[in-house]
Amino acid sequence: MARLVLTLTRATPAPPPRLAIRWSQPSVDMAGMWTPDAGLGRTIVPDFASTHLRSTLTAAAPVLTLYGRDEQNRLTVAAEDAVNPVLLAVRLREEDVRVYSSVELFSERHAPLTRYATSLRLDTRAIPFSAALGDVAVWWSRQPGKQPLPAPASAREPLDSTWVSYHQNIPEAVVLAEAEAAARHGLKVMIVDDGWQTGDSNRGYAHAGDWQPERLRRMRVVTDALHARGMKGMLWFSVPLVGDEAAVLPRFRGKILRRWADQRTNVLDPRYPEVRAYLIETFRRAVRDWGWDGLKLDFIDMFSSDENTVLDRADGRDTASVYEAVNRLMVDVMAALRAIRPDVMIEFRQPYSGPVIRTFGNMLRASDTPNASILNRQRIVDLRLLAGATPVHADPIVWHADEPSDTAALQLLDTLFAVPQVSMRLNSLSPSHTAMLMHYLAYWRANREILLDGQFRPEGINAQYDLVRAVTATKQIVAVYAGRTIVLDAPAPAIDLVNATASTRLVVEATRDLGRYEARATNAEGREVSRTPLDLSRGAHVVAVPRAGIVALVRRP
Repeated sequence: MARLVLTLTRATPAPPPRLAIRWSQPSVDMAGMWTPDAGLGRTIVPDFASTHLRSTLTAAAPVLTLYGRDEQNRLTVAAEDAVNPVLLAVRLREEDVRVYSSVELFSERHAPLTRYATSLRLDTRAIPFSAALGDVAVWWSRQPGKQPLPAPASAREPLDSTWVSYHQNIPEAVVLAEAEAAARHGLKVMIVDDGWQTGDSNRGYAHAGDWQPERLRRMRVVTDALHARGMKGMLWFSVPLVGDEAAVLPRFRGKILRRWADQRTNVLDPRYPEVRAYLIETFRRAVRDWGWDGLKLDFIDMFSSDENTVLDRADGRDTASVYEAVNRLMVDVMAALRAIRPDVMIEFRQPYSGPVIRTFGNMLRASDTPNASILNRQRIVDLRLLAGATPVHADPIVWHADEPSDTAALQLLDTLFAVPQVSMRLNSLSPSHTAMLMHYLAYWRANREILLDGQFRPEGINAQYDLVRAVTATKQIVAVYAGRTIVLDAPAPAIDLVNATASTRLVVEATRDLGRYEARATNAEGREVSRTPLDLSRGAHVVAVPRAGIVALVRRP
């Protein structure tokens, strides 16, 4: 373990120079590279490639890990600066078969300054890559300005989202009917997504920015209905966007970072005090006057500077850096909202998943993966590796009405180690789909502390995490997503084996005698199909289990 501390000072303010820290090491058992941006792939690219991870407050997180075939850490490097742009890269040089790593600071223009200090953390311990990343999350959380926001109990409750199921077509009657159905299914939170603020249904953002209820004119009727059913409600905002059709747009002429032409909308510049004041009051009104328990704050990744951004405090800007202004905006937003509702829920989604985001948000969500549950699983695990105690939520789950229940259940099993978000028209579910959903929501709630708080051990990083387990002193839950052996190396009072494969059997290898168990198998709809004894002696065992079913192993005396 090593820590490099970097301090730059200058007598008079000046833009800092572009600075790169480089090193190399032999490529010995280097199987891949993990970054928070799975879109970069897991391959260590050759040195003539331009692949790199770009991190800012509103994009990714400044960390990467090199791992071996045993999925043990070879090198984990993390930067302390999680606000300003940081570029991280690892490339293989063919001539000497070494990997060349770099961390680049000030790759983008920066406002003049007299002092800058940061540090890098370099970890070469031979420990599981997941443990190395978990230690980075702890390291960040102990730094000034990076203490995570506490999560209320409601941030750990399965919720209903209107987005995939209804998109923008959410009049009051639909929302109230959906709330009633959500309560019957045991969902405790509902996110009312895009559409409440406009009568337009084109899924664009030309009408964003005024934030006046158009479809849901009687906001208090909606929030009171949710509260009467024992539920909490969250409301969606696209934070930086003011559309071409917004009445408020003239007010912010000259205070725009850039135009998003395809969506006929504009990105506000948070360096202006009046921009921040407008957004803060907008969010305050939703919680204070309309009764919402939390907010889904979307698109903050659009807050970014580029080569055309003027980086100074002139013309009414009180902050030169866009990223520092976003930080200031969100600090002030949270102070305002928590003064009204201390347990306010705030959801952010990938790709902004760095440690500073955890100081504003107490729900981190995997980014868009509609009906792509394998990708949902990968993004959930990537988030969890750095999220610490902040609850990670699945992207809203959806399946086709013609799916058999054991296939539809995979949408839930792939997201088992996150808080489930459901986006189905619940009143229209078939009886088999209803049974399946109710079964797995009940299972998830019963095992929530293990799934969310247990020791988190994902495996199969190059196969989109095809085995994931959570372990506590009293129970182990192992979900397998491909035809691989489940290795058990210690006895436990209870072990749940979750079958998210296409097979009707699982192969278990006990590394030593683990004792006698009773195996209770249930199918995707929760019906028990078998109950048999199982002696987990050392060696391999074949366990029968329905597709999308669970075998609960309970240790016998």
